[in-house]
Amino acid sequence: MRKTLLIISLVAAMAVGANAQTGNVRLGIKVGPTFDWASSGSNVVTNEGFRLGANLGLVCDYYVTSYFAISSGGDFNILNMKYTFTDRRYVEDFLEETNVLVSRRLNAVNVEIPVKAKLRFDVADSFKAYVEAGLGLGFNCRDVGKDSYSFYWVDDEEDASYVDCTNQYRPLQLSMIFGLGTEYEISRNLTAFAQLTFDHAFSNAFISSLEKQTGSIVRNNYIGIEVGIMY
Repeated sequence: MRKTLLIISLVAAMAVGANAQTGNVRLGIKVGPTFDWASSGSNVVTNEGFRLGANLGLVCDYYVTSYFAISSGGDFNILNMKYTFTDRRYVEDFLEETNVLVSRRLNAVNVEIPVKAKLRFDVADSFKAYVEAGLGLGFNCRDVGKDSYSFYWVDDEEDASYVDCTNQYRPLQLSMIFGLGTEYEISRNLTAFAQLTFDHAFSNAFISSLEKQTGSIVRNNYIGIEVGIMY
């Protein structure tokens, strides 16, 4: 975690230096709520509604022209989801593990490095709009969950509090990212912006051994409403 934040800080520092020398690089910070849910490529995982999360990020845009940029940076995401999935558990009065439908409330923390193409348009005096699309590489930092299940006559809540389940999730996850936003030029060197972001994971969040054992496939998704400033 500290190493990841150090890398993001170094990227930000290099961007500031480049901006001072060329004027083609812009650096910013953003923050906002996210609306999180799980999707699946299998019929053994079911999402149970939207949950509220949060995003804090650094933005680094390199402008190839006045209207086209390559955008990167780093996003610190707190994701909250609830879904059901099939897992093997020891059930009371059973001698061996058996497949049960588990309902999990999950709090996940990850850091994502995006690489996006950004196209900007003039709208009015001091206002611009933009669209962006690209890929994100997510580093899974920590996952805690609260599980419960019902199996015939047995109703079980395994723990009244959240427990660490990071070892059940992949350390790296690949996502596609789309964004739509608007900018307002406060001064020549300072811009405020607001954007709507959609992030959809390609990868199964579960580790491969859990996928093979149970057939469970879950993908993280969120829509973020973010505001920030660019220098």
